[in-house]
Amino acid sequence: MGEKSLKFGQWVLKTGLASAFLGVLLWYGAEKSITVAQVNTALASVPLAFVALIELFDKIADKNDYYNRLYATFGAKKSRAGAILTSLFFAALGMFVVIWALSGTITMNLGTIGPENIFVAGLISLYIFAPETGDDELLLWAWIGATIATKGQYLVLFPQMWGFSMLVRTLIPAL
Repeated sequence: MGEKSLKFGQWVLKTGLASAFLGVLLWYGAEKSITVAQVNTALASVPLAFVALIELFDKIADKNDYYNRLYATFGAKKSRAGAILTSLFFAALGMFVVIWALSGTITMNLGTIGPENIFVAGLISLYIFAPETGDDELLLWAWIGATIATKGQYLVLFPQMWGFSMLVRTLIPAL
């Protein structure tokens, strides 16, 4: 599978939208007076398994160029504006799903959903959405840094899922 890249116009559009979303996130963080310590705690509480899945998803999405495929599938030749709007709709939907999943995962580990959890979930979904981030494990390095900064206090390998914890307890009775 060869590496593909976005067409220049689509890259500009996606970069512009990612920048606008980052601007909204930074504004939200400033409005809620989110501190670096809060961001560290929220990021460190994301389960390692979830970080690995996000890194894998980001690599697959960037390498397979789903954005261009989605654009072509929904009629770039018929209506360029319609194709762009459709692909943007799916990108926004994907971002909201990631934010929802992450804020739930962070909440299960910290016990509360606060502005810092939404902020970190937004940053991670932006990481997936931003063009050409699949070559580096930026989220993994940020997660490791946050885990070190919090002295491993929030280290979680797998999300707290009822079925998973039952399986682990069944297989390893000493837990």
